[in-house]
Amino acid sequence: MTRPSDLLLLSPEEIKKQEIFFSAPRVPRRLERLIEEYVGKKTGKSWDDKVVLERIRTAVVAQKGRYWARGRERKISYEKGYDVLAYLGYHAPVYLVQTELLLHRLVRGGLLPRHLRVLDVGCGPGVVSAAVVDYFGRLNGPTAEVTGLDLSEENLEAYTAIVGPYAEHKDVVSVNEPVLADLCHPPEGALPGPFDLIVFSNVLNELQGLRSEEKADIVAGYVSLLSSEGSILLVEPAEKATSTGLREVQRALVERDLTVYAPCTYLWDTPCQPERCWTFESGPEVRPPRLMEALASSREGYRFKNTDIKVSYAVLRTDGLTHWGTLARPAKVARLGALSSHVGRQVNLCAARMSGEIGDEKRHVVKVCDGTTKKPVYAVLPGYARNKGNEYLLVAEYGDLLLFRNAKVKYNKGADTYSVIVGKKTKVTPLGGDTP
Repeated sequence: MTRPSDLLLLSPEEIKKQEIFFSAPRVPRRLERLIEEYVGKKTGKSWDDKVVLERIRTAVVAQKGRYWARGRERKISYEKGYDVLAYLGYHAPVYLVQTELLLHRLVRGGLLPRHLRVLDVGCGPGVVSAAVVDYFGRLNGPTAEVTGLDLSEENLEAYTAIVGPYAEHKDVVSVNEPVLADLCHPPEGALPGPFDLIVFSNVLNELQGLRSEEKADIVAGYVSLLSSEGSILLVEPAEKATSTGLREVQRALVERDLTVYAPCTYLWDTPCQPERCWTFESGPEVRPPRLMEALASSREGYRFKNTDIKVSYAVLRTDGLTHWGTLARPAKVARLGALSSHVGRQVNLCAARMSGEIGDEKRHVVKVCDGTTKKPVYAVLPGYARNKGNEYLLVAEYGDLLLFRNAKVKYNKGADTYSVIVGKKTKVTPLGGDTP
């Protein structure tokens, strides 16, 4: 068991440093220059050469086309030279900051040790590993060790050129030589475990032709590399298909005896039904680095600006730990899965907030879940009804547990969803606990 002295606990000064970064996040200057230098090394020209930029734009457009394709046409790859450069120019800034946000949530939850060992599965050019370096670079004393694994030599070339020198600059994270291997079949003995954190970031949705159960089997194959109190972090884009697919893999992993630590809450100790579970979190806007600004300086430049954080994630454990702990469920509350029996009635219920603001000032809407929902459920607070007794619904964070008292149930036939109407007499309070 991790001793309190071994946990990564932030000082007030360290918390302030992280908050300052997240208030206006950007790719650090040193990392930005390393990426620009790598572009120059690969192309033999300056990173902002007009021909280089146009070829990167072409690669970005092609990547988007493959991503949004369906069926057999959806073949996502970042393994060729300009594919890697396009990834670094378009995707990397957002993925870097969102990884740091998720790391910060894990730290707040007391899940990480002062010396953190990370396995970056499907590491690509090293965005997750670089995020670990950057986050720990704002701490005083804690250290980390990262190992990347990827099937592409092009990706690992970029990883070595960028992550290693950036870590040397920060001097708090050691970077092992990345492992060239198929993440579906990692070579035995090649990974220096055990690891405290194993990350699959924007990887599982790219495994084409595999069912959720097969993807879960791949993730479960890494459990033997996890420390006794370690966590597996699954991260996917917020797009509907990938977000819903993540929850299906999550459920399959629960069936393989892993526990969901966050953000989902199984308040009734029943397996969830994620077929229509589209849930994600938003983050602060990322300041575009110079490479992205240069890509966006052409006609239709908006196609090359990517600054919005919208992410679906799951934290899984093998020790049974959940973020709500042994929280007692209040008596006389309705299950969200049984709302069909309460349509038109006032009810009490408890659930987690599972989205940002979906509505607007006139009609606030957030997704809620307790692990029993068969159809999506939304909490709706009309602007005119907002008061001190119910506005906690709007200030609660993603994953926070809420207690609703005296809310009315409505069924929306057209959308086949339920609404929990929060009126002037409805009380919304925290059910308890903090969440990463």
